[in-house]
Amino acid sequence: MDTTPPEPQKTGQQLRTETITAMTAAITASGLPDGWKHGNNPDSTPWNPDTVEFLGAGCSTTDTGVDRERFEVDLYHPPVAGEAVAFAHQMGDYWKAQGYIVSPVGDTATGPGGDHYTEIRADREDGTLYAGVVGSDILFNISIYSECSTDPTVDKFAGPTGYRAFNDEDPNPYHPTNSPSVTPYPKR
Repeated sequence: MDTTPPEPQKTGQQLRTETITAMTAAITASGLPDGWKHGNNPDSTPWNPDTVEFLGAGCSTTDTGVDRERFEVDLYHPPVAGEAVAFAHQMGDYWKAQGYIVSPVGDTATGPGGDHYTEIRADREDGTLYAGVVGSDILFNISIYSECSTDPTVDKFAGPTGYRAFNDEDPNPYHPTNSPSVTPYPKR
């Protein structure tokens, strides 16, 4: 099935804005307004929609060989004791109320360390992944996925003020040590 959106494809700037809006709404719906980070370690970077940059990740290739990319944001939060299953279902209910198709990813289970976890996904009407949640005794995780796009700007970092190229020669290309040049977003 070809799930490439019809022309015109959304730009990196448009997808960045939509992804941030969706994540902000999900955080609000979670009832946990603070403490979300980009990793599950104490030193992980806190979520900051004002400074976050996105770089496209592949979202499959059509039969015609056209590469598509999307933005994804995964955030983690310390769990609320005894609330893993309820948290996952709360997020699923929220996305269902927004009109997405919600389904469990397997059954509520007990992991090797004895932790309980529940995973739920939300899909767009066309079947593409929109969001996911994991509620476990170890962490809470929310993921948001933008639409796929073939727009060339999705190949660049989309930041707060514009695009910057990915420099694979920088020692840390995702958080560059130099001062990367940013191309401002086009004025509308």
